[in-house]
Amino acid sequence: MLTVISLTSSHFDRWSEHLYRHLAESGKHGLPLFSPIEDVSLASSPERRTRFETSVDIPIHQPGWMRVWAVEATGGSLIAHVDLTGSTIPSEKHRATVGIGCERNFHRQGLGRTLMKRAIEFAVENRIEWIDLFVFGENTVALALYKSFGFAEIGRRADRFRIAGRSVDDVMMTLHVPLAAQ
Repeated sequence: MLTVISLTSSHFDRWSEHLYRHLAESGKHGLPLFSPIEDVSLASSPERRTRFETSVDIPIHQPGWMRVWAVEATGGSLIAHVDLTGSTIPSEKHRATVGIGCERNFHRQGLGRTLMKRAIEFAVENRIEWIDLFVFGENTVALALYKSFGFAEIGRRADRFRIAGRSVDDVMMTLHVPLAAQ
């Protein structure tokens, strides 16, 4: 049975194990590139641990807050996640940035849609007016998911990354949350 859980600072090890597996799939097994991080060991770096453990405890609308939800599989492993992060700039507290990922063996089960709905519901409940995201231009499945929720492309940085010898465009999308809640 798959269950969506809210992560706390005590979940870092399980979350980083999921991130390690997920990031290792970027650009492999017929999947598009979806992460600029080529060194997957960074998923469990001390800096990432500190940032995770600190930011999930920061109150909403305070600079640097983060909330994370994950899909927990039978046996306790995390297989998909969504995170919402508030800016460190106080004048941006009406916005959040979303990140989302699902391990390959669990694609096409509606997990991304379920997690994105949770993130949008949280934004509505907490009066976050805009959700921003970044996605690689070649990730057509993710682009279609985001567009289905009403995210609009507002910019594209050509050749933003060079990953494994490939040029990768970075697409910025945004969602005006009050419209999503209707």
